[in-house]
Amino acid sequence: MANTAQDVVRTIVARLAATTGRAIHAFDRSPPQGEEFLRRLLRHLPGMAYRCRNGATWTMEFVSQGCRALTGFAPEDLTGNQVVAYADLIHPDDREAVRAAVDDAILRGASFQVSYRIRRVDGSVRRVWEQGCAVLDERGGVEALEGFIADITEQTELATRSALREGQFRALVEQSLVGVYLIRDGRYTYVNPRFAEIFGHSVDGLLALPSVLDVVHPDDRDTVADDLRRRVEGELDALRYEFRVQRRDGSVRAVEVHGRRVDLEDGPAVMGTLLDITDRKRRAQRYHEEQKMEALGRLSAGIAHDLNNFLALIRTTAELAMVERPADEALTRDLTEIMAATDRGTALSRQLTQFGRARAGSGSTASLEFVIATLRPGLERVLGPAVLLDVSIEPGLPDVPLDPTHADEVVMNLVLNAYDAMPEGGPLTIKVGRRAGGTDRSPAGHRHAEHVVLEVTDRGVGIPAADMRHVFEPYFTTKGDEGTGLGLANVWRIATDAGGAVEVESQVSMGATFRVYLPAVSLRS
Repeated sequence: MANTAQDVVRTIVARLAATTGRAIHAFDRSPPQGEEFLRRLLRHLPGMAYRCRNGATWTMEFVSQGCRALTGFAPEDLTGNQVVAYADLIHPDDREAVRAAVDDAILRGASFQVSYRIRRVDGSVRRVWEQGCAVLDERGGVEALEGFIADITEQTELATRSALREGQFRALVEQSLVGVYLIRDGRYTYVNPRFAEIFGHSVDGLLALPSVLDVVHPDDRDTVADDLRRRVEGELDALRYEFRVQRRDGSVRAVEVHGRRVDLEDGPAVMGTLLDITDRKRRAQRYHEEQKMEALGRLSAGIAHDLNNFLALIRTTAELAMVERPADEALTRDLTEIMAATDRGTALSRQLTQFGRARAGSGSTASLEFVIATLRPGLERVLGPAVLLDVSIEPGLPDVPLDPTHADEVVMNLVLNAYDAMPEGGPLTIKVGRRAGGTDRSPAGHRHAEHVVLEVTDRGVGIPAADMRHVFEPYFTTKGDEGTGLGLANVWRIATDAGGAVEVESQVSMGATFRVYLPAVSLRS
């Protein structure tokens, strides 16, 4: 048994040395006190050294003192299967896997490592890790198995809890409504699904990009590159800023990014979160526009009131003069011109008053289908043969919360604006349909209701980019001295007062499309 114990301990020490990479020289010479020394050494090892037969029950020939702490049985209880066979301690569900692992290692002439569960004498279950190898006889047969078994229950539970926490954290990140990213060497090395959704790409598509700048709007790439460099180089630890992304479909979104430098094992990286703020910026811009238009409306109403007083005085004076000098033809012609001018001024004053007056909801509704059908004959006469009017209306549309006269005004102003944009004539299209809320094509701030959308498209001169932001402002016009510049302003005011919105798309020489979104209020039978 002394030689057996020595051989087992030598095997264990050699294995530990190979595993830890530390040289162990304790057995480069004979043990100073023989078997007793080896037993003391084995007694302090945190586990059980063994030598067993390679049979069905793995009958133990030698078991170290660590057996008691590991299994609850004394070494003599397991030796020779005096009380219990070690194979019976292995959890029934794990026995087949353990046998397969050992047999496979023997066939390959290699040592084996296997983790499984055992049942202790008190009935408790522990997880153990075993490493061993086959000892061959002179004919190459398996004489015995020698190895070491350690209790790894606590480490396994700790690893399991850690894995659960990691899994929960990963699930939280994967399901987050905020984009999460990790950038290493100028590339995305991790993005969550929300991040990919904001950019209009797949997760794999973003990870395959050669540079994070590939999805940044060209005008913002220098800024993003500089901010990224400053964080990686440690000039800034954390940074919050905004930029625009170029989605795969060509659309542009505004984002706000919060990024921080982190030091990983393979070098510095940048990680953080990203928010899509496109709708927020649109709402802010809409709010500022509404405030500006409200102020202009109040100014317009005040001007209109004073102008009406002056015009009334001028017209009254002209009428009295005509009564006093009816025979003076030249004077009569001049007075007639003056009264005609005051009439035009009065019409303009009414437009100013209409624009400046707050339009509280009257409860009236209108059918755009009926409005367009009623206006169409008159519109075709005004447009003339050079303009090809095409009308497309989705059947069964809901009504919209407009007074019919306001609905007439919206349609007339949009059509006449399109007509003025096509001095040489061309196609003019009117489309009316419905659109459900909550889609990317719904106007910002109007995603929770169904809309009726009035769309008027021309193929005229288009609107210069510099003028796009002014098209709905009062008095803004591209017609010189012609017109009042109030048509589109009134369209905007009528639509927004009804809870809707107006959008415009245009390119110079390519025409323009105006879309009026109006809430659906009822379904007509």
